[in-house]
Amino acid sequence: MAVTVLLVGNSRLHWGLGTPQNSGAGSLLRRHWDGNWPPWQVQPATMRWAAVGLIPPSLKTRLEAWPPPVETCRIPLAHCPPHVGVDRALGAWQAFGCSDGGGGVLVVDAGTALTMTAVTANGSFAGGRILPGVALQLESLHQGTASLPCVVSPWAKAWPTLPRNQARSGLSTDTVDAMVDGVIHGLSAAVANTMAALAAAAVIGECWLTGGDAPLLQNSIRTQLASGSPPLHYDPDLVLKGLLRMQVGAGVDRA
Repeated sequence: MAVTVLLVGNSRLHWGLGTPQNSGAGSLLRRHWDGNWPPWQVQPATMRWAAVGLIPPSLKTRLEAWPPPVETCRIPLAHCPPHVGVDRALGAWQAFGCSDGGGGVLVVDAGTALTMTAVTANGSFAGGRILPGVALQLESLHQGTASLPCVVSPWAKAWPTLPRNQARSGLSTDTVDAMVDGVIHGLSAAVANTMAALAAAAVIGECWLTGGDAPLLQNSIRTQLASGSPPLHYDPDLVLKGLLRMQVGAGVDRA
């Protein structure tokens, strides 16, 4: 049976439609939709949802017919404090379930904030890091200076709606490009350095990248990884798949 899942993010609503599996972490997400309401019929009784941002007014009138939201304390990720964001816990739990069993995992969720969450080889929460995301950093540069332009708007050189702003290896002579490249290189370096440190300490054996800004960071992260670094996997629906997996009450075991 198809099930609707919803993550209320800090900036957007993320919907998914999929089929939970009876075992493992391989729940099938068939559709993904970012917007106020998905273009398919939502069955309130079976849906799963979670919120890290404010509930928009368009949803508040529908909540009475929905099951309670999934909270961090319900996710079977050992030693995960209840104050950790439910999106981080879901992504970490799902990535661990999908990993190859060669060690722990690091999940990088590049959204409004860029979060890094580590899980040990035995499935225990191991902490993480939180940084301002791409748009927040660019907005801060504009608001905190007298002359740097606003490049968060989609009308400013098509940012961020077009992926032409991939960071370059050289230096930029254009102000907007210099801002974008600086932010992307800085975030990518933070991820690559964290991966290297955790791999050297034998905490992780692989990394999973997700979130709306992940396509902007992926190439830059890969170019900064040293030879022999843990593999970097990209899954744009990692958190939604975790929500879908909660349908069948899966544990912390790997698939």
